[in-house]
Amino acid sequence: MNFFVNKAMGIGNSGVEHAEFYRKKMFEFENLPYRFIFVDLIPNLHEAMKKWNLSNTEVINMWEFFCFGKTLVTDKFTENKYGYQTKIIVDSTNTNRERVTETSSGMRIVEHIVKFPEKNKKQLIVSVSRIDIYITKTGEKKISFEYLEDAHRDTRIANIHIYDFDKKHLFFQNEVLLRRFFFEQLNLIFAEPNNFIIDRDEVSEVALFNNRIPKSRLIEVIHADHLSDRDDVEFPLWNNYYEYLLTHLEMVDKVVVATELQKKDLLIDFPSLANKFVVIPVGGVRDRTILPHNKSKIPPFKLITMSRLAQEKHIDLDIKAVCVLHSMGYNIIFDIYGQGGERGALQKLIDSNKAESYINLKGLTDKPDDVYPNYDAFISASFSEGFGLTYIEALNASLPVLTFKARFGALELIKDNVNGLLKDYKRNDDKFNIRNLVEGLVQLQDVDIYNRLRSNTSKTVERYQDHVIADKWRKLIDEL
Repeated sequence: MNFFVNKAMGIGNSGVEHAEFYRKKMFEFENLPYRFIFVDLIPNLHEAMKKWNLSNTEVINMWEFFCFGKTLVTDKFTENKYGYQTKIIVDSTNTNRERVTETSSGMRIVEHIVKFPEKNKKQLIVSVSRIDIYITKTGEKKISFEYLEDAHRDTRIANIHIYDFDKKHLFFQNEVLLRRFFFEQLNLIFAEPNNFIIDRDEVSEVALFNNRIPKSRLIEVIHADHLSDRDDVEFPLWNNYYEYLLTHLEMVDKVVVATELQKKDLLIDFPSLANKFVVIPVGGVRDRTILPHNKSKIPPFKLITMSRLAQEKHIDLDIKAVCVLHSMGYNIIFDIYGQGGERGALQKLIDSNKAESYINLKGLTDKPDDVYPNYDAFISASFSEGFGLTYIEALNASLPVLTFKARFGALELIKDNVNGLLKDYKRNDDKFNIRNLVEGLVQLQDVDIYNRLRSNTSKTVERYQDHVIADKWRKLIDEL
């Protein structure tokens, strides 16, 4: 079995989850078995699964596994279907004391809330101190654990009790030991050898790296730039999400990166490990005949971006650049698809520029292939993209891409003045960045330039067709 190991998924997801969704299709293309493994406690997991068309036979959540037992991963499991709901229990001092969540899968999660003074400050802190998990149908208590303060991670899960698992009461001092036991159980249930494909989380790495589970193979996927700073070639600063992996490379069988450029960059630091790194794109396009596209633009010029609304995506620079272009008299519409923590700040920026008539936050879409063809070009102001799944989706819809010269996806997918425009950027100079984005937007208004870029877009994604990427996964699995 091939396990896609991740922390969580939700209604809105990052590129990591969308890379997993795409990998699922590639494994199905090659008839390779797989399971999504989520190790976080996710109250709305099944609502998210329904949103992203995942079935119960494709997903295993660690906490549901310990709540419902081993039958969860077999054909014998009968799903309990309940309505998802949450209620808060408040005491006489108007303090929240318990949050009780009934999941649609049949778990009752009771979070015990405490209030205490923050260290060296007068304000009070409200947090969850303990969680108990029950089976809704029977009322049987199955799991309990605590949250303890941790000098490095604020809080951590500890003192975990699993009740009546195979008629045994199990105790784990910390989450690393719990996950290790969980992975061992998966390895026993499914036919060996099993491949653990780790997409996210150092805790799972620690649980799997040390004392290798018998007949298991480990594949780690790097989804972003592995460096926070390449300026110091001799002593690079690792991206902290990948530091544990990159200091324990001997523990894994293969490391998958999305671009040839990233593999070459890794070999600067690990020149003797060329066979350790494998290039497999995290997204692709449907197999089809590639046809050239030309379009004589009729105003307004319709611009799109699609990503998490997160600070590191710098969508505020896109908005400011479009506002400048609009002030120059160009007829333009800019639609922003996605959800995230920056939504409020971005809406405020749109409002303050009185741009509501031509810049819109469109929210999430689970059908991007239907959305892209309604637009003329794609824009991104991200300073770093491990691959840039949205770039390839846009190119596949014949949209030229305007973006910064960002490692690694932009530099590999976008060819300047061929299928898009690549612009220089400076991390601490917004005026410089906005000026370059405006320059690119003006270039896209030239019909000759635009049509030339557009006619090349589909040709540049031929090597990212599904059958090519599926074959790469098949070869990797077969060679382990």
